[in-house]
Amino acid sequence: MQSPLHNLRTSASKVLKLLGAIYVLLVACVIAYVWFFAQDRYISIASFKISRQAPAAGEVGLAQMALPGLADTDADDSQIAIGFVSSSDLLLALESELDLQKHFASPTQDFVFRLDEDAPLDERLVYYRKRIFAHYDKETRLTMLTVDTFEPALSKKIAEIIITRAEVFINSLNQSIADQQLVFIRNEVDLAEKQVRDASLEILALQNAHNLVSPNEAITASLSTVQELRLQTLRLETTLATIERDSPDSPRIAIIRSQLKSLAEQTAIESVKISGPEQDRLNQILARYKELELQLDFAIRLRTGAETLLQKHRVDAAARSHFMSVIQRPYLPEEVAYPRRIYATFTFLILGLLLFLILRVLTRSVYERGN
Repeated sequence: MQSPLHNLRTSASKVLKLLGAIYVLLVACVIAYVWFFAQDRYISIASFKISRQAPAAGEVGLAQMALPGLADTDADDSQIAIGFVSSSDLLLALESELDLQKHFASPTQDFVFRLDEDAPLDERLVYYRKRIFAHYDKETRLTMLTVDTFEPALSKKIAEIIITRAEVFINSLNQSIADQQLVFIRNEVDLAEKQVRDASLEILALQNAHNLVSPNEAITASLSTVQELRLQTLRLETTLATIERDSPDSPRIAIIRSQLKSLAEQTAIESVKISGPEQDRLNQILARYKELELQLDFAIRLRTGAETLLQKHRVDAAARSHFMSVIQRPYLPEEVAYPRRIYATFTFLILGLLLFLILRVLTRSVYERGN
């Protein structure tokens, strides 16, 4: 009769043999797939930089204080190109132009990395973005474009098309932004000009309606006239009092009283011109004139600000304009990029062996504890 220890050892040996067989089978399958089923993939790489153009020295002016540096941009601006490369519009356009769905579904044996023939749109976009993408390299400060297909010529062609369309996209984006800003600023300038013109016409109409160039000067003149009339009245009243005291029967008394009456009437007339609730009174005209002057001054300030903004727009537009400089043009790949068969073979052998050894140790540990 066999002892329990002998039975445990026999069971452990069987488990280890099973694990060994599984290890050999899995490694053999993986290596067989890498060498006989995986489709060769070719990568074409291009690099470019998104820069900002600094304005000419004569165009900077005061805007230089608001826009110091005006140098090339880096990671933030590269996101424009990266977003364009990964956009569904571009990928679907490439799919339609180059029949990418058929190409990526063509390797019938490579069931791991091929695209399903009936893949829906969302799955196709996810697949394309894994094969056609751009990223920002912090060390070189360049945007790197990578195109991975099953044919070297196709990888190069796709990369060339993307570079060309990216340049067009960035240029059109700059022009679109500049045009939108210019239209907005010009509308503001036109509106300010209209406000200045309307306020000036209202002032002119007020002056023509009352035959006045400056209501303020007219009031000043009327006040001077009233003051002069009152001084004359005061002098005549003094003269009349003296004559009535010294010569009560003098014929001049009637004349002076007549003059005083005329002065009183003239003073009343001039005083009525200066103030009153009616719209034709000088104080009402002056109030309206001051209001129109304030409106005109405000409109002129708006026009000046809008014109300054329009002038500054050229500098701002130049500073925000992005230009793509291609550093490395797409090239025709001559070597297979993936799969790297020798590297993959040794990697799977080593990792599989390590996993097998770990499982062997765990198996022996379990059976020894059971003993």
